Amino acid sequence: MVITVAGGRVTRARIALGGVGTKPWRSPEAEAALVGQPANATNFRKAAEAAMRDAKPQSENAFKIELAKRCLAHALQTAATS
Repeated sequence: MVITVAGGRVTRARIALGGVGTKPWRSPEAEAALVGQPANATNFRKAAEAAMRDAKPQSENAFKIELAKRCLAHALQTAATS
């Protein structure tokens, strides 16, 4: 993940997820949800929701969707403040 913040707003975002599906993937939906928005927890959660919008759980791993959202939001918060 790459996130650039200037003046409190996200100016650039590149997000890829791995370990929650059969193969890693980039999320242009999450990137679009972030760029131009204030770098805050609400928008990080919205980006995570966008990234996982089309996720379809298997019979016993539905928890992974919420886990992925929380991990992504946390990673964005960490990256934005580094």
